[in-house]
Amino acid sequence: MTRLIYLVSSGLLAAAVSGSNRTTTPEGNREGRQNLNLGVFSVVKFPNDACGGTNNLNGTCYTASECTSKGGSSSGSCASGFGVCCTFSLSCGGSASENNTYAIMSSYDTSSDTDPCIYTFCKASTDICKLRIDFESMTVDTSSGYIAYPLVAARGDAFNNGLSLGKCDTDFVTITNPGGTSPPKICGVNTGQHMFIDASSSCNDIKVDIDTGVSTTRSWQIKVTQYTCASQMIPVENCLQYHTGTSGTFYSFGWDTSVTTITSTTHNHLQDQHYEVCFRRERGYCSLCLTAQIWGTAAIIMTSYGVSAAGSAIGHQATDSLCGLGLAAIAQTNNHLDYIEVVNLQPSIGTTATAGAHKMCGFVWNSIAIGAIHAIAGAIFTSCTWSTPFKFGVRFNAEEINLDVATAAAIAAIVSENVEMTTGAGTGMTGFYMAYWQNTC
Repeated sequence: MTRLIYLVSSGLLAAAVSGSNRTTTPEGNREGRQNLNLGVFSVVKFPNDACGGTNNLNGTCYTASECTSKGGSSSGSCASGFGVCCTFSLSCGGSASENNTYAIMSSYDTSSDTDPCIYTFCKASTDICKLRIDFESMTVDTSSGYIAYPLVAARGDAFNNGLSLGKCDTDFVTITNPGGTSPPKICGVNTGQHMFIDASSSCNDIKVDIDTGVSTTRSWQIKVTQYTCASQMIPVENCLQYHTGTSGTFYSFGWDTSVTTITSTTHNHLQDQHYEVCFRRERGYCSLCLTAQIWGTAAIIMTSYGVSAAGSAIGHQATDSLCGLGLAAIAQTNNHLDYIEVVNLQPSIGTTATAGAHKMCGFVWNSIAIGAIHAIAGAIFTSCTWSTPFKFGVRFNAEEINLDVATAAAIAAIVSENVEMTTGAGTGMTGFYMAYWQNTC
């Protein structure tokens, strides 16, 4: 939408004023008309583009009166001073249909703030197709339920009592997607994460549930950006996350990137996560490579990748049929492994789209078949794909129990919940913090 502002030149004003004092003789009228003809209407046009406010929030360029009528806050100027950068923020229970609207909670107060805290976002226009939700900062409680069971037989009791890692059973964030699939429930630290969801004609809610009985510091700043269906900044495929550019990083929900030394207790991935991370293939680029962003150099300084065990005697890494299986050695019906799904993963950049692995699991990011290479101190493994569209599928089930076992034989029989403290490896509960880059054709 473009705003028009009509400005009358000072020459026209002078002619109009002086003309009002003239006698109404034909000559006077003629002279007045000549002076009026010297006046020029100036029309200033400016689009309602996104702008950066002086309050460090993004906004929309409106006239000052429009900003006030829409309930926004003027934060600096735009359009060469003819408009104001109008920013919009919601408190709990608020709703908005403006682009670049923020939900901000500087410090949640369990005694006075609403629980749950719900924000409602509606389409700005009928041609809006997607909402991008950016967690510019997000910290709520993570219920780890971290309990070690030394006996395999106790595993069933742990499931029955709901004692598990990453369950999000105290604080959690949910987002509605009427008519579509809702994103997974998340909790913990999610600063820097984002989600794309369909913009619903029934509006979309972001709900933050708080366990007021848990004492912890909670705060968030969430930005919601609206995109038309024609935008090149939105995913065409069914993607929860979408990355553009030839390189970058991404990480599992609940991952705190401010903690750079990883141990078995600093990073544990969330349960019940099923979604696609997608990467726009850039012009002139044909393959995508991925590796762990942080590689550990000691058993207690781990690598930023660990997704389930490998279903092998060593449990370091496995591909395809060894991922996503349950083990008969433990008589539990819900005993399936977590895994990552990327089509045709290969252990190098390569030159053609040769067939590779489709699933990855274990403590080491390495697409070489199990038994070939395991964790090696100082080694950094890369896996690449030529298959488009570029997707990184996350498949985490609703179970994650930590089991500490005393013998190597027991390790061979346990699935995703074991801790394997090998140099260059993560654990079955770590999750992922990955680097990616695209390669020219």
